[in-house]
Amino acid sequence: MPREREGYIEKRIVKVGELEEQRLYVRMQYRDPSGKACTVRRRVKDEATGRKLIKKLKKQYEQNGAHGLIADNLTFRQLASEYKDRRLVPAVYHGEGEGARKVAGLRSWRAPQAFLETLVESFGGRRVRDITHGDVEAFKLKRLQKPTAKGTHRTIASVNRELELMRAVMRYAARQGYILRSPFETGASLISKADEVRRERVLSHNEEARLLAACTGRRAHLRPLIICAIDTAMRRGELFKLCWRDVNLVTREITITALNSKTARARNVAMTPRIHEELERLRAIAPPDDNCLVFGITDTVKKSFAAACRQANVTGFRFHDLRHTAITRMVNTGQPTAVLMKVSGHTQHATFARYVNPDTEAITSVADALARLNAQAEAETQPADEMIN
Repeated sequence: MPREREGYIEKRIVKVGELEEQRLYVRMQYRDPSGKACTVRRRVKDEATGRKLIKKLKKQYEQNGAHGLIADNLTFRQLASEYKDRRLVPAVYHGEGEGARKVAGLRSWRAPQAFLETLVESFGGRRVRDITHGDVEAFKLKRLQKPTAKGTHRTIASVNRELELMRAVMRYAARQGYILRSPFETGASLISKADEVRRERVLSHNEEARLLAACTGRRAHLRPLIICAIDTAMRRGELFKLCWRDVNLVTREITITALNSKTARARNVAMTPRIHEELERLRAIAPPDDNCLVFGITDTVKKSFAAACRQANVTGFRFHDLRHTAITRMVNTGQPTAVLMKVSGHTQHATFARYVNPDTEAITSVADALARLNAQAEAETQPADEMIN
């Protein structure tokens, strides 16, 4: 390939209506990272402009290799397709058992794929190099003003998830040499966690009693699941994937394996008496295979859980709020935070703190304690003559 990476100006005669005209094009041949022969073709107005463009393309190739030439006309749709194929794929693990480690892909990849489709709708035809900080900011405002499919207001948290994926895609582009800097790094922060509305719903003991009472008949399978969630703070996915080989009814311990944990770190949690009672009952009717699921759930409990909440008159409560409830109750026991984080599976204190949601009883107890402190201070500061009288 004699003219590879050298570039040249090509003259072509094209027909425009009834007339013919000569057009100039710059052509440069190169090989992509896989070794495939590729060609860059750009129209120019004259030979002087063409020579300048050839120098520019050669410089891009020298600095960033084939990626520099690919990026020159790379659209966001093309970038998104590449990112999806390489990043948004099911998790790939290396090793077996406790030694298994995720080496590629994502455990939860379907939601990011849906977010990516939304981004492509807005930026698909744009050249990646032309996307600015202002463009992303305009997208953010537009998304916040657009109602959801159900006609409700779109939350800041949901838009933040889309922006986080956009940031990841643009960082990928920078690492690949398609762009010099991500637009997220050229201005003020576009993702504000502080503006998100935090979930602060915890289950009172009275509500818990009503909810468990509603878990009968067709919803009987929810009772052990709810009890285990409230008394261990296990995540929904950890509960659904729990197998009998990870349950020790003798030592009364449950092992959450690294493979099933969100943080990819194994941990053990102890059983309360009522958990032990429920698991013994389930074990008695379960198949002898230790690889069987403890709760036997392979899909979801969203509809049955919502029905149980309606029957129990428990409003504004989601399954994940059981984890909020568990961690809040654990904090109220007075145990050290470091120990509770080990039990809940948190690696950062800031994340753990978001799950501590004081209920009415806890808030009232704080006010009562403050009232006692104020009364004690007033008694200690009374004048001596008033104390004598």
